[in-house]
Amino acid sequence: MSVPDLCSVSTARAVARRFGISPRREMGQNFLIDHEVRDAIVASAGDAELVLEIGPGLGALTQGLLERGLGVVGVELDPRCVAALGLLASHYPKLTVIEADILQVTPDQLGLTAPTVLGNLPYQITGALLPHLLGWTPAAQACHLLVQREVGRRLAAAQGDWSLATLALRAVAEVEIEFDVAPESFWPSPQVYSSLISVRPRQGADPLLAQELADLARPMFQARRKQLHHGLARSLGITPAEALAFLQSINIDPVRRPGSLDLEEWRLLISAVRDRSARIG
Repeated sequence: MSVPDLCSVSTARAVARRFGISPRREMGQNFLIDHEVRDAIVASAGDAELVLEIGPGLGALTQGLLERGLGVVGVELDPRCVAALGLLASHYPKLTVIEADILQVTPDQLGLTAPTVLGNLPYQITGALLPHLLGWTPAAQACHLLVQREVGRRLAAAQGDWSLATLALRAVAEVEIEFDVAPESFWPSPQVYSSLISVRPRQGADPLLAQELADLARPMFQARRKQLHHGLARSLGITPAEALAFLQSINIDPVRRPGSLDLEEWRLLISAVRDRSARIG
């Protein structure tokens, strides 16, 4: 018996009824029903032979990957969707489905090393998931993920227009927007557009530097509307006047806002803070 087309809205509805699945907004369950978008996401896997799929849901993207001949390890939180994915597992020996929270698992537990990651993410986990994947040792080789368009734009923003989350991510990864996806490409349709983003670890990125950067920058972004030296004073436990002089000594304008610094300026600041700490013991 042939496998039904899981990228068809009528099939998606029928499979959902069969397995008692009512799409839940809090789980980000907006199932892909657009063949063109599905095929474009599959193509983003490049020459990978095995991919990790996050939240396969009813299996539309999974089916596209399997039909291309790729092996798929799918991590799915909803046990009803795990059961529904059995329709594919019975036809495709290259599919492994694991019922788990992706935020609680490691590559060792999945039997993977530096995987290529694909997924249609619940919007609410994007901020936590990317650091989790990039924090693996070794990190995920590449991630091609559907996220809320606004979030994708923020993560891929040009240097000098970053939030703290963007800075923390871009310190260790390159981010690009591949294409946008309209709400009607999903069932049920979300209220916003999505974007497929690619996230690739920077070669030689220092995780320790990224953590130092986040620790230093957090108090600064909490006062992001204030001039830079005010936030730095909070970060270092010094007076605003001392922070102003410190920034001037490394040729960073102390009246700028933290979101205006580019990555090289943050690296310069971290290096100067390290030197200061070494001097004062």
